[in-house]
Amino acid sequence: MPTLVARSQPPVYNARMTQPDVQPDMIARLSQLGDLRVWSVIITIFGDAVMPRGGVVAASTLAAITDRLSIKPEALRVALYRLAKDGWITRTKSGRNSFYGLSERGRAEFLPATRRIYANAPQLHGPYQLLGLPHLPEAERARQETALRATGFLPLSPSLFLGPRQAGNPPENAIALSGDITRLPDWARTALAPQALQSDYDQLAHALADQTPPDTPLDAVALRTLLIHHWRRLLLRHADLPADMMPKAWSGEDCRAQVLALHAALSKLADPWLDNAVGPCSGTPNGSP
Repeated sequence: MPTLVARSQPPVYNARMTQPDVQPDMIARLSQLGDLRVWSVIITIFGDAVMPRGGVVAASTLAAITDRLSIKPEALRVALYRLAKDGWITRTKSGRNSFYGLSERGRAEFLPATRRIYANAPQLHGPYQLLGLPHLPEAERARQETALRATGFLPLSPSLFLGPRQAGNPPENAIALSGDITRLPDWARTALAPQALQSDYDQLAHALADQTPPDTPLDAVALRTLLIHHWRRLLLRHADLPADMMPKAWSGEDCRAQVLALHAALSKLADPWLDNAVGPCSGTPNGSP
């Protein structure tokens, strides 16, 4: 699921989740990781719980889940309003009830990322392209980096970019090489996964270790939401590259195994509640039946 950028928004739209007062230990620990914006948590709920169940959810159901996450009703209402105004979700009414669903734009944006979130392993593999750019003025270099990132290339240095062979046509001013990578030094691995990202993965793995999951359905829904939210936040900060291209101490794939195993365990409690509150499940979050 992509990062949505909202500009000139009131503080409530960018409201952060407050710390839970009384919640199961794992929910409390995950609530303390990172900077959780209310609108982004709502998007996670849509991707993880609503899309596999027809894509439409009642406002009252969203309120029940977000209340369990200590999100204030005012913050929920404003975030929903802004997401609808910005074209990411739609709103309909039936009597006094409001219902929300992802817009066509929202579905088109979220589905590719959602497939990645629930995949069992990274999907990008060689052969790769290596591009070398000439020295450029700062503004032109930034423009060209933005264009290269949009087609799948990643910066290894200000003038060196790496991407899969299918990433797109390199610019005319670039030296382009294509083939398998025979050696990737530590500095290049760190460029692909900076230390701050590695530390965030370590923190998530630590928060998931040796904890007892909740034993009530709504707590399971709340914890599953936080679980996927943090996983999504980390996963979409880097390319979908195999572990052998990442730093030697990379914990991303161990974290993936923890996330998917806990998601499956929580689903045993969460899915019946969601089936009743949202609708019967017709597929998996990644779009497969």
